Amino acid sequence: MKVLAMLLFVVTVVFAADFESYAQINVASDSINYGEGIARTGNLGFRMDSANWDLVLGVNKICRGEGAVIPRFTRDQLEANLEGRIKFGGFTVNPEIQYTMMIDSADVVLPLQHGEGYRNAAMRPGLSLSYSLPGVFEINGSGKYWSRDVTALESDADAEWTEMYYSGDVLWHTPVGGYLAVGGISHQTKLDALDYDQSWTRVDLAAGYTPIDFPTRTIVSTEAEYSLYTGEDYTGLGLPNRFTARLRAVQNVARNVMFNITFSQAADFYEDETRFGPFQSAIRSQYKFSGWGSVPSSIMVGGQLTESAITTRLGEVEGRISLYSGLSALVTGKLWYGPSSVAGTGGYRTREIVGGGLEFRMNNGLNSFVVYEREASNLTPNDVWGKIRAGVGFYPTQF
Repeated sequence: MKVLAMLLFVVTVVFAADFESYAQINVASDSINYGEGIARTGNLGFRMDSANWDLVLGVNKICRGEGAVIPRFTRDQLEANLEGRIKFGGFTVNPEIQYTMMIDSADVVLPLQHGEGYRNAAMRPGLSLSYSLPGVFEINGSGKYWSRDVTALESDADAEWTEMYYSGDVLWHTPVGGYLAVGGISHQTKLDALDYDQSWTRVDLAAGYTPIDFPTRTIVSTEAEYSLYTGEDYTGLGLPNRFTARLRAVQNVARNVMFNITFSQAADFYEDETRFGPFQSAIRSQYKFSGWGSVPSSIMVGGQLTESAITTRLGEVEGRISLYSGLSALVTGKLWYGPSSVAGTGGYRTREIVGGGLEFRMNNGLNSFVVYEREASNLTPNDVWGKIRAGVGFYPTQF
């Protein structure tokens, strides 16, 4: 009788759930000659969900070849992710596990001048818990554990590279549109064969405010956060405490025109001095229109500047213009300046990328695209080369 009751319960749960699957295959070449530096990624997934729970399984295959204009680490791996979610009352539980199998061992850089090595496999279980009372407060906690099988090149010794990460926070939504939060993070890294054991902790105190009396379609939010650190960075120096201030403004000029501006500035407090920390500013605007087909069209223009020990600048344009039915034209343009490890670039280089392509979407979830790009950079001897990106996917496919 108990077995029959359990079977009836399982059948009831299964038939009350929605099933969804997806598949995606992408190919990209970063080389003058197609076939060199080619990267291939394949994703397969299955999702089953109901009102109070869901289960997601994803499998990814990544393969990146050699011979690209810009040298990169070679990866050939198979990755599986299993994640669940259960909700009851205001509680949410999220267990997850990830397993990565390296078909060809991947290059990794070991910490503290221990040289390079190869990663053969990795596993990462995790668990997140949360409780929320909407509009009043939230409590969150999570933990993750990484276990990597690594072989050091210089000593040819096998080492287990493990990491543990714990975090938690409490957030209170005030009645006047603001919030107060306190949280913390603890992180530990160990390599048993190399006698490496480092850990650091952080305690965050944060407050934010979003005024509610701004004009229609306008949102402005401010945030301030003070973080207290213990531990050392990768050079062996003590980590400073950090104060960070952020400002974000979103203006919807019309239903189809949006501007988004963000600023962030940090200050680092060492034992004997105070320095300006990382600065970041970004602006993005988007214009949506109907086009001539059945797929929404949009043009996005954006820019970003970051300054810390290094400086990066980015300007970009991305566009999708609907032409006919599910057929759209794709337009892309980027101008990037930042640090480079490529020999002969003087530590920094500029990238200019211009490209275009086509995308086709069908009502049954089929999505395919192909994009050709020309990249120019201050490299020797190849200053200009072509890149091809293409893919086909099915998402979602329901049954």
